[in-house]
Amino acid sequence: MSSPEGFAQVQEIFNGFIVRFVVWVFVAGLIYHLFTGIKHLLADIGVAEELQSGRTAATISLILSAIGIVAAFVWIVL
Repeated sequence: MSSPEGFAQVQEIFNGFIVRFVVWVFVAGLIYHLFTGIKHLLADIGVAEELQSGRTAATISLILSAIGIVAAFVWIVL
């Protein structure tokens, strides 16, 4: 990247679909991990410890993860 041509070449590689898809997969994992981690932290302090509230918390974390993953897909891949 010591020249404008080298920078353009690197930029072309990172604008490729495969690289953007791999980045999205990585970000999707981080988003899922974030929301499920928040759910576990809340459970550690006593929120949603019972079976039904735990299922509700898991459903909410999955829905929020799905929304975040779709948003990341639109932002990164498209």
